[in-house]
Amino acid sequence: MSDDVSTASSVRSIDGPVERAMHWLVLGGNRIAVSGVLVAAIVAFFFPLAQFGVLAIGPGSAAASAFASGLISGTVTLVTIALSINQLVLSRVFGSPNELSDQLSGTRDLRRRVRDHAGESSAPNDPAEFLELVAETLTERANRLGSAFEHSGGDRPHEVEAYAEGIAAYGESITAKIESQTAIVNVLEVVLGTEYAQNMTATEHLRNEHGDRLSDEAEAELDAIDDLLGAIAITRQFFKTLSLQQDFARLSRVVAYSGLVALAASIAMALIYLPDSVTVPAQYLPLVFSLGIGVIVTPLAVFIAYVFRAATIARHTVSVGPFVPPEERSDTG
Repeated sequence: MSDDVSTASSVRSIDGPVERAMHWLVLGGNRIAVSGVLVAAIVAFFFPLAQFGVLAIGPGSAAASAFASGLISGTVTLVTIALSINQLVLSRVFGSPNELSDQLSGTRDLRRRVRDHAGESSAPNDPAEFLELVAETLTERANRLGSAFEHSGGDRPHEVEAYAEGIAAYGESITAKIESQTAIVNVLEVVLGTEYAQNMTATEHLRNEHGDRLSDEAEAELDAIDDLLGAIAITRQFFKTLSLQQDFARLSRVVAYSGLVALAASIAMALIYLPDSVTVPAQYLPLVFSLGIGVIVTPLAVFIAYVFRAATIARHTVSVGPFVPPEERSDTG
């Protein structure tokens, strides 16, 4: 391919311990585990400060009023926000019969096109297996495109050979990273980069540069490749919708549970303070204070963990087609 138009032969990979840690934090990690790490970090931050007297948490301090008013109201507000998100998720799954019928028709049409290109009698229902079928078919069609040029009796241009090899390698890289029966977010993660858009542009470039030299067989293979790349673009947007709806529904439930516990912890922490003393031994107060803070901020930690992933997915899936914002091309986090 030319210097400015080339194929992307592989989906992006996460290299380096720092990049892997950030990837786990904002996207790949279990959200409850990420929440636990955030809570543990907060407890680890407050405990030494309270232990060595940097924070005033004894009798007569502002800790009692903070637990009794500010933290309780903050917890209630956060739970209310989570329930509002739940209502938003529910509003997205409702629809009239006509709207639901259009969604079903669009999904079945996409599956039919992939099935026809793959030469299969049906397409898998499992998201990972479906994307794997798309990738395997893409590799097969790219290999057949190169053979079609050879069979046409003409010389195969180097640009065509590089294109076919790049598309085949791209399909193979998707297949290598896909695990069947995995969560939708893990499937989406494989095609979260902009490689599909780069390959769609390369396909358009090849068609315009060598369209007059394409045999009917080569033209059919190139059309199939273009359609399969479009299927990847549509599939990742559809998987994004499913993933975010699942995450937000789970978020509202977890925040409701943890919010109830946090509210009880706020009340309990407020009631251990008497006008001139506390009901727990002084040597245990820093630990009790730190653990209480950890329990109270758990709903917020859960909320942040899910927002991390939602924001990351949204940023990387802004574009549906080959128009890719500069931020999306340069962002690797």
